[in-house]
Amino acid sequence: MSEAQAMHAAEIPAASTDDILRIEGLVKHFPIKAGVFKHTVGQVRAVDGVDLVVRRGETLGVVGESGCGKTTLGRTIIKLIEPTEGKIVFDGQDITRFKRKQMRPVRRDIQIVFQDPYASLNPRMTVREIVGEPLRIHGLYTRGEGARRVEELLRTVGLSPEHANRFPHEFSGGQRQRIGVARALALNPRMMVLDEPVSALDVSIQAQVVNLLAQLQRDLGLTYLFIAHDLSVVRHVSDRVAVMYLGKIVEVGSRAEIYGSPMHPYTQALLSAVPIDSPDQRGKRKRIVLEGDVPSPANPPSGCRFRTRCWKAKDICAEEDPPLVPRGGGAHPVACHFAEIMRPLDLVEDAAVAVAPTKTI
Repeated sequence: MSEAQAMHAAEIPAASTDDILRIEGLVKHFPIKAGVFKHTVGQVRAVDGVDLVVRRGETLGVVGESGCGKTTLGRTIIKLIEPTEGKIVFDGQDITRFKRKQMRPVRRDIQIVFQDPYASLNPRMTVREIVGEPLRIHGLYTRGEGARRVEELLRTVGLSPEHANRFPHEFSGGQRQRIGVARALALNPRMMVLDEPVSALDVSIQAQVVNLLAQLQRDLGLTYLFIAHDLSVVRHVSDRVAVMYLGKIVEVGSRAEIYGSPMHPYTQALLSAVPIDSPDQRGKRKRIVLEGDVPSPANPPSGCRFRTRCWKAKDICAEEDPPLVPRGGGAHPVACHFAEIMRPLDLVEDAAVAVAPTKTI
């Protein structure tokens, strides 16, 4: 084993029987084609070396800006998209190179709820057909028992069995998302990937769907990978949180660690932008305003990918990609050479401040 491989192995926690999902060095690159003959001229590095562990019965939140690779990560984990490199271990079984036929029994244990409740349901199928489709695919739908199972699933997600003969366009956004949840539950999965399940819904409906998901987790013992960009929702539902930036995990820890003592500059900037609930606290919190735009995933910066927008960046940040390890006096892993705890973020007497202009290194 080379020195680099040994260092990488040391960063990954040892496998545990409590782990239901384990990904190591996961990479997904999309080729960029150009010219008459469509030659590959580059790669979009959507996911670029992610190590992550999901424990049984927990909710792991994955947060980050739009375009950081969250959705690609979720779809690659359940192999809707084939990984370029890396390892995916689900329930002790390495499924990385499984073909479609081999994945069929695995898909009974891991399901996905898509972000857009309008696009993820077939408009030509009734709710009965949509929710019952997984049962038919796996040969579990019989005339009597299948219909009863669909009605049971609709009741479970708070819909009436009378809705089974309607089409998706006859429902509101929240009801459509409930239909998507019912479809995902049809095969009694043990884990669900929730790809921004409430981002397309009104705030009042978001609370209903989040409460439904929490109740289902308690009743059925489900494990969730909750992908979102709304940090307030993630704080409410997650046991642990992973922060993602430009295809990499930059910080991961318990909810209390991430929200109470964030260490990565990007995490601190994200949390400083969360809306304040109490009117008397407005104007008292320190705002971290990032300069510049997110770099292109087709041409990411050398070293630390956040360095072009970071006020702490120095020469080493351009030369060396910081590994995701505990540092700076904190107990949780963070990928930053100059990580330090910032607490508390909620009440700071200073007025809103902006960070230094973008540094070019």
